[in-house]
Amino acid sequence: MESGTRFSRKPRPVGPRREEILTAALKLFGEHGMQAVTTRQIAAAVGISQPSLYAFFPNKQALEAEVGTRAFEELTSRITEGLDALKRRRCNICDLGRIYVDFGLTHPDAYRLAFVAEKQDLAPAFNSGDDPILAAGLRAFHLLREAVGITLGEGLPPEEIELLAQSLWAALHGLVALLLARPNFPWSERTRLIEFHLSRIFAPVVREL
Repeated sequence: MESGTRFSRKPRPVGPRREEILTAALKLFGEHGMQAVTTRQIAAAVGISQPSLYAFFPNKQALEAEVGTRAFEELTSRITEGLDALKRRRCNICDLGRIYVDFGLTHPDAYRLAFVAEKQDLAPAFNSGDDPILAAGLRAFHLLREAVGITLGEGLPPEEIELLAQSLWAALHGLVALLLARPNFPWSERTRLIEFHLSRIFAPVVREL
């Protein structure tokens, strides 16, 4: 059951125990990587048997999909709030960058799972294109792209807005990934570094920050 090629669409039990399983899986995935963690280890961390875990998740793939998708959904929810504020002119696009960075640094396990997990760490069926984590990630990215378009208005053609949005996304990811992966590097004061980085990468979009 560890390597099922599809996860069931049938309703599964919900409630506190299911949340405990997801919390334990996220922690273990963040510490050891998805490939190294088994459902037996996750069940043990929760204090239940492996068959009991399968009452909530039919296989490890379903658990991976749920944990990874939730990570992106949380980020998407935060960016959506920022985008609404941007539309009302209560913030600028640089504030959306802060939302992204803050999410990554305050939710490191979720961030690593959603953004840093190698493809070989994912269950086999994800390689076929049926990747729910990727789909959730694209929803978050599309919000950033929309913010770029709103900020620039008619200033750039759609293909250039896409390029700029992807470049900004990559630059945000690079900062967060490095801060998480190399905490012992002699970084400058963190808040100052983040603000400096955001001011530079968003300069093409916002003229005065």
